[in-house]
Amino acid sequence: MTIRVGPGGGPAGGDDLPAPADSSPSSGKLAQRNPQPPGPGAPAVAGEGGRPDGQSPPPASIAPPTSHSVGFTLSSLGYAVAARFRATLAPLQLEPREFALLRTVASAEGRSQQAVGGLLQIPASRMVAFVDALEGRGLLERRHNPLDRRTRELHLTDRGRSLLERALALAVDFERELLADLSLQEREQLLALLQRVGLGLGLRPGVHAAHLDGDGAGAGAECAPPDA
Repeated sequence: MTIRVGPGGGPAGGDDLPAPADSSPSSGKLAQRNPQPPGPGAPAVAGEGGRPDGQSPPPASIAPPTSHSVGFTLSSLGYAVAARFRATLAPLQLEPREFALLRTVASAEGRSQQAVGGLLQIPASRMVAFVDALEGRGLLERRHNPLDRRTRELHLTDRGRSLLERALALAVDFERELLADLSLQEREQLLALLQRVGLGLGLRPGVHAAHLDGDGAGAGAECAPPDA
Protein backbone atom coordinates (compact mmCIF):
# COMPACT_ATOMS: atom_id res chain seq x y z
CA MET A 1 0.00 0.00 0.00
CA THR A 2 1.31 3.47 -0.92
CA ILE A 3 1.11 6.21 1.70
CA ARG A 4 0.96 9.69 0.36
CA VAL A 5 3.20 12.16 2.07
CA GLY A 6 1.88 15.60 2.74
CA PRO A 7 3.66 18.87 2.39
CA GLY A 8 4.77 18.94 6.04
CA GLY A 9 6.31 15.46 5.91
CA GLY A 10 3.37 13.78 7.60
CA PRO A 11 0.82 11.48 6.11
CA ALA A 12 -1.53 13.08 3.70
CA GLY A 13 -5.27 13.04 4.34
CA GLY A 14 -4.93 13.86 8.05
CA ASP A 15 -8.12 15.86 7.89
CA ASP A 16 -10.03 12.66 7.24
CA LEU A 17 -8.60 10.78 10.31
CA PRO A 18 -10.05 11.00 13.89
CA ALA A 19 -8.01 12.98 16.40
CA PRO A 20 -6.10 10.71 18.83
CA ALA A 21 -7.27 10.67 22.47
CA ASP A 22 -5.17 12.66 24.88
CA SER A 23 -3.68 10.05 27.19
CA SER A 24 -1.16 12.27 28.96
CA PRO A 25 -1.10 12.02 32.75
CA SER A 26 -1.56 15.75 33.18
CA SER A 27 -4.97 15.73 31.57
CA GLY A 28 -6.27 13.05 33.96
CA LYS A 29 -5.04 14.93 37.00
CA LEU A 30 -6.63 18.12 35.72
CA ALA A 31 -9.97 16.37 35.40
CA GLN A 32 -9.72 15.08 38.95
CA ARG A 33 -8.88 18.52 40.30
CA ASN A 34 -11.79 20.14 38.51
CA PRO A 35 -14.73 17.73 38.74
CA GLN A 36 -18.03 18.79 37.28
CA PRO A 37 -20.58 19.72 39.96
CA PRO A 38 -23.43 17.20 40.26
CA GLY A 39 -26.71 18.19 38.80
CA PRO A 40 -29.92 18.66 40.78
CA GLY A 41 -31.11 15.43 42.42
CA ALA A 42 -27.78 13.67 41.92
CA PRO A 43 -26.76 11.32 44.78
CA ALA A 44 -24.09 12.53 47.20
CA VAL A 45 -20.59 11.42 46.34
CA ALA A 46 -19.06 9.11 48.93
CA GLY A 47 -15.87 10.39 50.45
CA GLU A 48 -13.24 8.67 52.56
CA GLY A 49 -14.60 5.70 54.50
CA GLY A 50 -17.73 5.49 52.37
CA ARG A 51 -19.32 8.58 53.97
CA PRO A 52 -20.83 11.46 51.97
CA ASP A 53 -18.40 14.32 51.71
CA GLY A 54 -18.68 16.87 54.50
CA GLN A 55 -20.29 14.49 57.01
CA SER A 56 -18.64 13.40 60.28
CA PRO A 57 -18.82 9.83 61.55
CA PRO A 58 -21.56 9.15 64.10
CA PRO A 59 -20.42 9.92 67.66
CA ALA A 60 -21.33 6.40 68.85
CA SER A 61 -18.57 4.95 66.70
CA ILE A 62 -15.91 6.88 68.63
CA ALA A 63 -14.92 5.60 72.10
CA PRO A 64 -11.86 6.45 74.19
CA PRO A 65 -9.40 3.62 74.93
CA THR A 66 -10.50 3.63 78.59
CA SER A 67 -13.86 2.17 77.53
CA HIS A 68 -12.10 -1.20 77.33
CA SER A 69 -10.62 -0.96 80.85
CA VAL A 70 -12.40 -2.93 83.57
CA GLY A 71 -10.70 -0.94 86.31
CA PHE A 72 -11.69 2.40 84.79
CA THR A 73 -15.27 1.24 84.29
CA LEU A 74 -15.57 0.02 87.88
CA SER A 75 -14.13 3.28 89.17
CA SER A 76 -16.51 5.38 87.07
CA LEU A 77 -19.54 3.28 88.05
CA GLY A 78 -18.60 3.43 91.72
CA TYR A 79 -18.39 7.20 91.62
CA ALA A 80 -21.74 7.53 89.83
CA VAL A 81 -23.55 5.05 92.09
CA ALA A 82 -22.18 6.67 95.27
CA ALA A 83 -23.19 10.15 94.15
CA ARG A 84 -26.72 9.10 93.18
CA PHE A 85 -27.29 7.09 96.34
CA ARG A 86 -26.11 10.01 98.44
CA ALA A 87 -28.66 12.18 96.63
CA THR A 88 -31.34 9.51 97.21
CA LEU A 89 -30.84 9.66 100.99
CA ALA A 90 -30.43 13.43 101.14
CA PRO A 91 -34.16 14.17 101.75
CA LEU A 92 -33.88 12.09 104.95
CA GLN A 93 -30.78 14.03 106.05
CA LEU A 94 -28.98 10.72 106.28
CA GLU A 95 -25.49 10.00 105.01
CA PRO A 96 -24.79 6.60 103.39
CA ARG A 97 -22.29 5.72 106.15
CA GLU A 98 -24.96 6.48 108.77
CA PHE A 99 -27.43 4.33 106.87
CA ALA A 100 -24.95 1.45 106.92
CA LEU A 101 -24.41 1.84 110.65
CA LEU A 102 -28.14 1.91 111.42
CA ARG A 103 -28.68 -1.20 109.29
CA THR A 104 -25.93 -3.07 111.06
CA VAL A 105 -27.24 -2.18 114.51
CA ALA A 106 -30.80 -3.14 113.49
CA SER A 107 -29.64 -6.54 112.22
CA ALA A 108 -28.75 -7.57 115.81
CA GLU A 109 -29.56 -4.97 118.42
CA GLY A 110 -27.61 -5.14 121.63
CA ARG A 111 -24.20 -5.67 120.10
CA SER A 112 -21.42 -3.68 121.61
CA GLN A 113 -20.10 -0.59 119.91
CA GLN A 114 -16.80 -2.38 119.47
CA ALA A 115 -18.46 -5.40 117.83
CA VAL A 116 -20.42 -3.24 115.35
CA GLY A 117 -17.28 -1.30 114.48
CA GLY A 118 -15.46 -4.58 113.90
CA LEU A 119 -18.16 -5.83 111.52
CA LEU A 120 -17.92 -2.67 109.44
CA GLN A 121 -14.14 -2.46 109.95
CA ILE A 122 -14.44 1.12 111.17
CA PRO A 123 -11.54 2.30 113.34
CA ALA A 124 -12.55 2.78 116.98
CA SER A 125 -11.84 6.51 116.95
CA ARG A 126 -14.14 7.10 114.01
CA MET A 127 -16.76 4.72 115.34
CA VAL A 128 -17.11 6.86 118.46
CA ALA A 129 -17.74 9.95 116.32
CA PHE A 130 -20.33 8.16 114.15
CA VAL A 131 -22.28 6.87 117.15
CA ASP A 132 -22.09 10.24 118.91
CA ALA A 133 -23.63 11.95 115.86
CA LEU A 134 -26.51 9.47 115.56
CA GLU A 135 -27.13 9.48 119.30
CA GLY A 136 -27.22 13.27 119.24
CA ARG A 137 -30.01 13.10 116.64
CA GLY A 138 -31.97 10.64 118.75
CA LEU A 139 -31.54 7.74 116.30
CA LEU A 140 -29.28 5.51 118.42
CA GLU A 141 -28.73 5.03 122.11
CA ARG A 142 -25.98 3.44 124.14
CA ARG A 143 -26.98 1.15 126.98
CA HIS A 144 -24.84 -0.48 129.61
CA ASN A 145 -24.65 -4.25 129.46
CA PRO A 146 -26.26 -5.52 132.69
CA LEU A 147 -23.65 -8.27 132.92
CA ASP A 148 -20.68 -6.03 132.15
CA ARG A 149 -21.01 -2.36 132.98
CA ARG A 150 -17.88 -1.60 130.95
CA THR A 151 -19.60 -2.66 127.73
CA ARG A 152 -21.86 -0.24 125.88
CA GLU A 153 -24.57 -1.82 123.72
CA LEU A 154 -26.12 -0.10 120.72
CA HIS A 155 -29.88 0.07 120.18
CA LEU A 156 -32.12 1.91 117.74
CA THR A 157 -34.60 4.39 119.12
CA ASP A 158 -38.15 4.47 117.80
CA ARG A 159 -37.19 7.48 115.73
CA GLY A 160 -34.12 5.69 114.38
CA ARG A 161 -36.13 2.60 113.47
CA SER A 162 -38.72 4.69 111.62
CA LEU A 163 -36.06 6.57 109.69
CA LEU A 164 -34.27 3.34 108.78
CA GLU A 165 -37.48 1.87 107.35
CA ARG A 166 -37.90 4.89 105.09
CA ALA A 167 -34.25 4.73 104.04
CA LEU A 168 -34.50 1.01 103.25
CA ALA A 169 -37.49 1.64 101.00
CA LEU A 170 -35.50 4.25 99.08
CA ALA A 171 -32.51 1.90 98.87
CA VAL A 172 -34.58 -0.94 97.45
CA ASP A 173 -36.08 1.34 94.79
CA PHE A 174 -32.64 2.71 93.95
CA GLU A 175 -31.12 -0.73 93.43
CA ARG A 176 -34.12 -1.90 91.42
CA GLU A 177 -33.71 1.07 89.09
CA LEU A 178 -29.93 0.57 88.94
CA LEU A 179 -30.29 -3.04 87.74
CA ALA A 180 -33.47 -2.65 85.72
CA ASP A 181 -31.85 -4.00 82.54
CA LEU A 182 -30.51 -7.15 84.21
CA SER A 183 -32.35 -10.37 84.97
CA LEU A 184 -32.17 -11.89 88.44
CA GLN A 185 -29.65 -14.43 87.18
CA GLU A 186 -27.51 -11.69 85.62
CA ARG A 187 -27.64 -9.70 88.85
CA GLU A 188 -26.43 -12.67 90.88
CA GLN A 189 -23.70 -13.37 88.33
CA LEU A 190 -22.57 -9.75 88.34
CA LEU A 191 -22.48 -9.65 92.13
CA ALA A 192 -20.48 -12.89 92.31
CA LEU A 193 -17.92 -11.65 89.78
CA LEU A 194 -17.50 -8.31 91.51
CA GLN A 195 -17.05 -10.01 94.87
CA ARG A 196 -14.35 -12.23 93.37
CA VAL A 197 -12.52 -9.14 92.18
CA GLY A 198 -12.97 -7.61 95.62
CA LEU A 199 -11.54 -10.66 97.37
CA GLY A 200 -8.48 -10.36 95.17
CA LEU A 201 -8.06 -6.84 96.57
CA GLY A 202 -8.51 -8.02 100.13
CA LEU A 203 -12.06 -6.70 100.50
CA ARG A 204 -14.61 -8.60 102.54
CA PRO A 205 -18.15 -8.77 101.12
CA GLY A 206 -20.42 -6.22 102.76
CA VAL A 207 -17.59 -4.00 104.02
CA HIS A 208 -16.96 -0.69 102.26
CA ALA A 209 -13.37 -0.11 101.19
CA ALA A 210 -13.49 3.49 102.45
CA HIS A 211 -13.68 2.21 106.04
CA LEU A 212 -10.45 0.28 105.55
CA ASP A 213 -8.66 3.55 104.89
CA GLY A 214 -10.14 5.07 108.02
CA ASP A 215 -12.29 7.40 105.94
CA GLY A 216 -15.94 6.50 106.39
CA ALA A 217 -16.89 9.67 104.55
CA GLY A 218 -16.21 7.89 101.29
CA ALA A 219 -18.61 5.07 102.02
CA GLY A 220 -21.27 6.37 99.71
CA ALA A 221 -22.93 3.35 98.14
CA GLU A 222 -24.18 1.00 100.88
CA CYS A 223 -27.41 0.58 98.95
CA ALA A 224 -28.07 -3.17 98.92
CA PRO A 225 -31.68 -4.16 99.66
CA PRO A 226 -32.37 -5.56 103.13
CA ASP A 227 -32.56 -9.15 101.95
CA ALA A 228 -29.14 -9.04 100.20
